[in-house]
Amino acid sequence: MHLHYQILGTTFLILSISRVISIAQATPIGSPGALHLVEDLVPLTARQSSESVFAITGVAGLGIQPRLEIRQLQQNADQWNLYLLGLQRMQQLDQSDKLSYYQIAGIHGRPFVAWDGVQAAPGASGGYCTHVSNLFLPWHRPYLALYEQVLHSMIMAVANEFPAGPERQKYAAAALTWRQPYWDWAAAPSSNQSVYPSSVSNPTVSVITPSGAKTIPNPLFAYSFHPVSTQEMYFNPFASWNTTKRYPTSWAIDATSQDGLVGQQLDNNRVSFQDRLYNLFTSYSNFSEFSTEAWYPDTPGSYDSLESLHDAIHAIVGSSGHMSYLDYSAFDPIFWLHHTMIDRIFTLWQNIYPDTYIQSMEQKGGTFTSTAGDVEDGSSPLTPFHDDASGSFWTSDSARNANDFGYTYPELVSANQSLASLKAAINTLYGKTAGSTSISKRGVTENLATADSIAVASAVNGSMRHYLANIVSQKFGLEGSYSIYLFMGPFGDDPTKWSIDTNLVGTHSVFASMAAGAKPLQRRHDMPSRDVMQRSHNMPELQVTGTIPLTTMLVNKVAQGELQCLGPWEVSPYLQQNLHWRVALTNGTEIPLDQVPDLSITVVSAEVEPAATIDDFPHWGNFTELTEITHARVGGHNS
Repeated sequence: MHLHYQILGTTFLILSISRVISIAQATPIGSPGALHLVEDLVPLTARQSSESVFAITGVAGLGIQPRLEIRQLQQNADQWNLYLLGLQRMQQLDQSDKLSYYQIAGIHGRPFVAWDGVQAAPGASGGYCTHVSNLFLPWHRPYLALYEQVLHSMIMAVANEFPAGPERQKYAAAALTWRQPYWDWAAAPSSNQSVYPSSVSNPTVSVITPSGAKTIPNPLFAYSFHPVSTQEMYFNPFASWNTTKRYPTSWAIDATSQDGLVGQQLDNNRVSFQDRLYNLFTSYSNFSEFSTEAWYPDTPGSYDSLESLHDAIHAIVGSSGHMSYLDYSAFDPIFWLHHTMIDRIFTLWQNIYPDTYIQSMEQKGGTFTSTAGDVEDGSSPLTPFHDDASGSFWTSDSARNANDFGYTYPELVSANQSLASLKAAINTLYGKTAGSTSISKRGVTENLATADSIAVASAVNGSMRHYLANIVSQKFGLEGSYSIYLFMGPFGDDPTKWSIDTNLVGTHSVFASMAAGAKPLQRRHDMPSRDVMQRSHNMPELQVTGTIPLTTMLVNKVAQGELQCLGPWEVSPYLQQNLHWRVALTNGTEIPLDQVPDLSITVVSAEVEPAATIDDFPHWGNFTELTEITHARVGGHNS
């Protein structure tokens, strides 16, 4: 079997797939075979004709290789060096190029133009991305594969530019097994380290180029538009900023990113992320409930979703910068690390629950190629992603297996991989045996023995008490992204400090577009005004949900002597007095609770039977709404 690529009107015969795979898997590092393999694949770096359909394959013909956590990839100096140089090259491609970083990022949201010849549907609006949809997770899989495929071709081209001989052979071997890394924002980092890697927060980075050592702008820190288009970015300040921003100092044209504050927020929320992720792995066994905010829950135990957890990372990292808004988020390089993490969670979850997948669902909102009310299922095209040169599209069904795109994840690499070993890996990373770090969350007890003794003391028939806060609000209720902060105890008045408050339990965020019905901001130095951010009547009144686990903070309160145990007779009156919530836009503007459409927060208790072994999961049951805790309060139960 041979693989052909149509490039600039010329057909290049590439190595047979069987030969490529055998060389990729068997060629020793530094051997001439590795060198020749990359040289033979160099034609892949040329872009396809702008008139041809681009076939998305992922990294094809090089076997199935693991996508590594970014800090693990960084330990491989050669792959890390190629990654930075390849990404720099991709970001420097002309923005009119279909395979440029700019155009691939623009598929997700703005500039709302056709990509690869896939035109807008009548009456459709926005970008191609599917959010609040049963297609949310499957759609992003070929999207990431496209990015990885193009970036890998850049990496191979860079490797081939090193001087012939041992140096090129070294980089050739590194290029063969490279895959796009993910950023794990939930697992405890090394002691005294932030969950926010320095590799993405440093403005410059040292690299080894074919001509020697250099310091370059860090392509993981920001993307530089060349140029930024006022027409295509539309809203200021995004139409004026020539680089992507994280937690900008203001919305002025000369604003700078505040990555130190991004790290503080992520560290203070990390335990909440870990708790939410572990709960999704262990108590959500239905794909629709697990995957998307579009599924309105039937029971008190199914209010969270991976999409909702994903939203929180967007809001916190962006904090009114590019990552905060659906329209602009994909231009920030950290978007790709975040979404590879989301795909990793999706892939691991699929291996635990292989028999549940896409259900037919009416779409709650529209995209560039669909309108609200369309019914989508596993056979629906994931536009604009073509799976071959004939113009057919990937579907959720055809994209179901990550291996088909040439990648896997470390937890699935072992030849003797079993469900038990996968559960053990998840328990080690995210469960009660997960490591702890002193800066992961101030004031929260993460000591296993302490947590166990408190939980056992509150056990009922062998099951431990756990508590959750279920949250409901409107996706487009504030016409922009916003966050709901839950506190247990006193907290400060400054909304910009809520995400780093000692008594913060967690942050639930709603990831939305900029004001769809508003005019672009006229003054470059303005923060968004309330009239700009108010709800557009053109947007659907769509409720979305999420969950903030309360148990970890309650355990801490018991350890501090504020509670006797986790029995509901103790917890209920305590939370009535001490559980509080506030809402703010991503720029720190507080929104009065009575102005947040459909806001409702309800506390739920559950009985959780602990896993008997490290390679099993706990069993959740008996979810009970404790309505008295938040009833009759603004934004509380049924308010």
